[in-house]
Amino acid sequence: MHIDMDAFFASIEQASDPRLRGKPVIVGGRADKQRTVVCAASYEAKRLGIDSAMSCAEAFRICPQAEFVAADTAKYIFTSRAIFDMLKPYSPHVEQASVDEFCLDMTDTEKFLGPAEEVARGIKSRIRSEFGITASVGISENRLFAKIASKLKKPDGLFVLDKEDIASTLKDMPVEKITGIGSSLKRTLNGFGIFIYSDMARFGREFYFNEFGKLGLWLYGVSRGEDGGFVPSWHGEEAPPKSVGHSYTLPYNAHNPELIRAWLRLLCEMVASRLRALELEGRCLHVFLRRPDLVFVSKQKRFQVPTADGAEIFMRAMAVINDRLPRGLEKFRMRALGVSASMLTPAGGSCLFESERKRMDLIRSIDGINGKYGEWTVYPAGVNGIRPT
Repeated sequence: MHIDMDAFFASIEQASDPRLRGKPVIVGGRADKQRTVVCAASYEAKRLGIDSAMSCAEAFRICPQAEFVAADTAKYIFTSRAIFDMLKPYSPHVEQASVDEFCLDMTDTEKFLGPAEEVARGIKSRIRSEFGITASVGISENRLFAKIASKLKKPDGLFVLDKEDIASTLKDMPVEKITGIGSSLKRTLNGFGIFIYSDMARFGREFYFNEFGKLGLWLYGVSRGEDGGFVPSWHGEEAPPKSVGHSYTLPYNAHNPELIRAWLRLLCEMVASRLRALELEGRCLHVFLRRPDLVFVSKQKRFQVPTADGAEIFMRAMAVINDRLPRGLEKFRMRALGVSASMLTPAGGSCLFESERKRMDLIRSIDGINGKYGEWTVYPAGVNGIRPT
């Protein structure tokens, strides 16, 4: 069973503010509606041609009367976690696929809960009554086709896609609608005359393996109504991330080096905080800066000792920048920046020197305070005035 919230961010805003219900709602990345993009649009706005990733300026040209709301990430994450907790009793294996999508393995649950379709109706009813939003549900033999099924009757839909009906139901669906087939793979498939789902069945296992290798085995399975194990199994441990990063696009062109350094320090602290939460450290640091003319300045460097200390990551980031920009940030104009740590290893936890031990104790104390009283209760003075609120 795949549960997909309908226009999640916009629906939450409409549920929390009755004034917005029934109106075209645009959720933007930040409060400045002219210098941000559409994060989400209500179905009233979607029907007018407004969709995610469109600039808000363009969206307002299409619909000047649209209601604009700045994104409230904390509210969306809180609701997502509450929905996830609500779903746990329905299956021994519940997975959060994204902030607004959930998978439930309903194997052997019918004897306790009843048919999956009836369970789905009950879940949809609870989401509507407890959260004031709607969800679309797809049910199928495996997760891939359950996810596809959840899209077939949006919004507020419920679709059961039995394996014997997959070929006839999806025969005209463009291949790029299949999760896992991106633009590059789509172009390659199109080159072989594979444009819609029914085209996939014209080719055999040998063709797919010869042309695509292991990926071809998955494509062959998909063409026969199987997911081929491409999606990680329910029982496999979640793989650790290969990198941890944060980036930010400013609403203006910045040329003040102190301001740029402050944003860089903030992003380094955010990366460090996530690394510590994952009990990881990084050896390789990648920094990118984007100028107003969209030209990127990017460089990465490997360091001998891994770290999850925000101050140390910031010092390394400045060293990377100074290597890439001989004059540093003094003459640099910037619109966006990002920091990413890779070559991740489990956190060591041992310190050779007394100064290192004191530093680690300080970091643990700060994490404890922020964990108890809220994120950014304690933060570096260098990011004062720009820290998230």
